[in-house]
Amino acid sequence: MAKSIEALVGNTSYLSKFQLLRRFRKMLKLSLNLKFRLVLFHILVIFHHMLKLGSKMKSSDLTAQFQTTLRALLARVPFLKLESMETDVLIAESAQERPGIVARLQAGDRLWRLVAEGKRIGQPREVRTGVLQLQKYLSLLPHQTKSYGVLLAPFFSKESARLCTEAGIGYVDLAGNARLSFDQVFIETQAAENPFLEKRSVKSVFSPKATRVLRVLLQGPMRPWKVKDLAAAASVSLGHVSAVRQQLLAQEWAEEAASGLRVTKPSTVLDAWAAVDRWQDRTTVREYSLLVTDPAEIATRVHDFLGGTHHAFTQWIAAVQRHPYTTPPVTTVYVEAFPDEALLSEALLARRVDSGGRLRLVVPRDEGVLNPLQTAHGLPLVSDVQLYLDLLRAGLRGDEAAAELRRWPDFAGGWS
Repeated sequence: MAKSIEALVGNTSYLSKFQLLRRFRKMLKLSLNLKFRLVLFHILVIFHHMLKLGSKMKSSDLTAQFQTTLRALLARVPFLKLESMETDVLIAESAQERPGIVARLQAGDRLWRLVAEGKRIGQPREVRTGVLQLQKYLSLLPHQTKSYGVLLAPFFSKESARLCTEAGIGYVDLAGNARLSFDQVFIETQAAENPFLEKRSVKSVFSPKATRVLRVLLQGPMRPWKVKDLAAAASVSLGHVSAVRQQLLAQEWAEEAASGLRVTKPSTVLDAWAAVDRWQDRTTVREYSLLVTDPAEIATRVHDFLGGTHHAFTQWIAAVQRHPYTTPPVTTVYVEAFPDEALLSEALLARRVDSGGRLRLVVPRDEGVLNPLQTAHGLPLVSDVQLYLDLLRAGLRGDEAAAELRRWPDFAGGWS
C-alpha cells in the first residue's frame, strides 16, 4: 500500500503547481480504496510539501525580481560600479545572520556594501519589522566598509516609504517607487498606483463584505469593538471581521487592546476607500422624470410611497438633510428592489427616462450600504461615510458637497 502511494507521489521537485494538484487529487481518490488513516497521513505529507514548494518558488521568483530592479536602479548613477550582488550571504558567523541580498559597490574611490532585505508585503507593520532587521544586520558588519540598508517589496505605500526614510533606510519596490540616499548618491522615484493590489475580495479591506465592517468601525465617536460584537453589528461572519482586522492592523490604521479593535486613522481609511470606490460597479440605477420639482416634496412623496420597505436616501438630498451646502439637483434613494413602474407612475406620476430625471432609484449590489442608517427630518439616510462616497464622483458639484460634509465637525458622529 505504501509503495503504491510512493509510486504515485514520486519525485515532486520538478513538478508545476498544476501537476502537484493533479497528484493530490489522485491521492484523494486512492484513499477511497485503501486504509484511511495511513493514506490520510501520506496525503498530508504531500500537501505540506506542495505548500513548501510553492512558497519556495514564489520566494525565489521575488528575489530574482528584486535583484533585477535593484541592478537597474543602481545603473542610473554613472559613477557607481556594481562589483557583486549575492543572495543568502552569511554576514556574521556568531549570529548566523543572512540578509536576502548583499551588493558591493564602488562609489569613486569608496567601497560600499548594500544590505537588502525583501518582504512579500510592504505594509507598515511589515516595514517596521524589516527596518529593525536591517538595522541589526548593519550593526553586525565591520565598520571598515561603509554600509547602507535597503528594504525591498512589491509595493510601498506613502506611509511605508515614510517609515523607511525616517529610519535612514532606503527602499525599492517593483512598482517604481524607490529612494536611495548614501554617499553622493540620491535616487528617488514615485509610482502613481499599486499594480499588485490584492484582487481576491475576501482578503481586500474594501471588498463588499469588508466595507460592511468599515462602515460600523468608522461611525463615530471612535470606540473599541470586540470581534463578536462587530460581526453582529455589520451582519458578517467572524471570519470576515478577522480578515478586516488583520488588514487594518497591518496598515497601522487601527490598534487593538483588551477592550477591542479601534480605528485610529479614520481619515486615512476613508481616503484609501474613496480611491478604489466605483459607484457604477456597485449600483444599478433607474431615473425618472416627475412633474413635482421641489426636492424636499419629492423625497417626502417617495418615502411615503416606499412605506415599510427598506430604503435610504443618499447623495444631494441626504447631504442637505445632514449639512446643507447646495440645492439638491436630484433626489436619490437606495431601494432593495425596483418597485412596479405602473404603481410608481400612478402614485408619483413618474416616467422612466434614460437620463436627466429628478428621481434616481438605486439598487445596491450589496445591502451593506444600508447599515448603519440615520434619520433626519423624518427621512432615512445612509451613514455619513456612505454619503461621502456616493457624492464624491457624482458630478453636479457633488464633490464640493462631499468635501463640505467631511469638514463638518459632526461628520460620521465626530472622529476626534
